[in-house]
Amino acid sequence: MKLSFMSFLFPQMPYRDLIGMARKHGYYGIEYRAEASHKHGLEIEAGPGVWKEVRRAMADAGLETSCVATGVKFCSPDKADRDAKLDRLFAFVDLTAAVGCSRIRIFGDPLPNAGRGAREENYRVQAEYIVRAADRAHKAGVKLCLETHSNFRAFDAGELLFRTAYHPGFWVNWHLEHCLKHGEDVDEAYRHVKGRVAHAHFSFGGSHIDRQMQLLAAEGFGGFFSVEVMPKEGEDGEKVIVEHVARWRQLREQLGV
Repeated sequence: MKLSFMSFLFPQMPYRDLIGMARKHGYYGIEYRAEASHKHGLEIEAGPGVWKEVRRAMADAGLETSCVATGVKFCSPDKADRDAKLDRLFAFVDLTAAVGCSRIRIFGDPLPNAGRGAREENYRVQAEYIVRAADRAHKAGVKLCLETHSNFRAFDAGELLFRTAYHPGFWVNWHLEHCLKHGEDVDEAYRHVKGRVAHAHFSFGGSHIDRQMQLLAAEGFGGFFSVEVMPKEGEDGEKVIVEHVARWRQLREQLGV
């Protein structure tokens, strides 16, 4: 298991400064949040020239791009919106492959909570688009990582894994804290995503990360735990990542993973 951080803590930093921050504090990777007006430059509109520059700079620093985190989701009832998002995701898959990264994040929320058959229909629609997206991602050597986020729980991820026949290009970004907030305990959530976690988001905010690490270590998980902390006004992002890497190392030593 390796440690990375998401660019949210340093939204004004260009990629070279993010690389310097990661090396300074002993991180193994950086997760670039796209479509959020961050200044790192890793966006579709930047073009292949910039993507190659980022890939070269990361490799020269001995770092990995742990994930390209998009805001794409296929839960909208509007087909035109879903079609546009699919086209955009295809472009992001090209970016992700070009930068030498094997993971791309998407969302599946919000899920409808009321209305006869509404959730069933949403599952059906999302599964249809995820298969199409996963086909493209798999051919490019990229794992499509659907995040457990907001009211989209591990149960819901498991439902879509089943409905997509466990497509080889379709995986899960297991953000445990959201599962806990919506009534799933750690082991219950894990049963739905076991063997299909390619990436994990976390912060040390009472998220039972110790048990999550134990469960993933037991199955040989070799991906990234990525620090995702939304910035607060006046917060020192560097202090946050220093605290997280120290606690992470201590926890790994305690658990022996």
